[in-house]
Amino acid sequence: MPNKMVHVDVSMSYGSLAVLDKIAFDVYENEFLAIVGPTGCGKTTMANLISGLLKPAQGRVTINGRRADPKVQNISFVFQEPSCIPWRTLRDDIYIGLEIKGIDERQARKRVDEAIKLVGMEGFEEYYPHQISGGMKQRVAIARAYVTDPDLMLMDEPFGHLDAQTRYLMQIEVMRIWQKLRKTVVFITNNIEEAVYLAERVLVFSKLPARIKGEFKIDLPRPRDNTDSKFLDIRSEITKMVEVVE
Repeated sequence: MPNKMVHVDVSMSYGSLAVLDKIAFDVYENEFLAIVGPTGCGKTTMANLISGLLKPAQGRVTINGRRADPKVQNISFVFQEPSCIPWRTLRDDIYIGLEIKGIDERQARKRVDEAIKLVGMEGFEEYYPHQISGGMKQRVAIARAYVTDPDLMLMDEPFGHLDAQTRYLMQIEVMRIWQKLRKTVVFITNNIEEAVYLAERVLVFSKLPARIKGEFKIDLPRPRDNTDSKFLDIRSEITKMVEVVE
């Protein structure tokens, strides 16, 4: 049984607006966990609480037994919006996290080269963000997240702005990288098929104030076939749960 890495037991509100209502779950080491639910149900708030960027109104989030704090734990975040720095080349953009951490430059450059290779961006190192596509920008964001060798990676709708074909290719890429490195991932998405394709386990949030409506262990072989009857059955079951109006 893998070790518990993240423990969540929180409620969250913004003024009189209750967003998360007694949400409790664990994330295990090396797990790929997806969270789905209706738009605006507090999934991004949940990601921000896990990262320590937000403090819960009630309860706590712990990582390896310590309160979540990005200054203490090695946490990486991949956002929905493109986050490349316009005036830095792709190599220097990926390098910035190691620069901030004060990693020895020679070692850092080696790790950057490895991250570039990991996401298949060789040959584009000296390009600037305006010269590349949205899918390539997300590859840069993923490389930047992995280069710091994070204990936990949070991905908040990272493919939301991509066209369907690019999104599908990025799903394959993320799964290839996860299977190689086995980092712990919490993946936020509104796309149920994407969650079933990527995750080992899926949590379903209700509408506001969000609670956990269901939990699904996705015990399907990889690479997954999204036309397989078992895949479709799981997707259908989650979809019905998400669409139910309480």
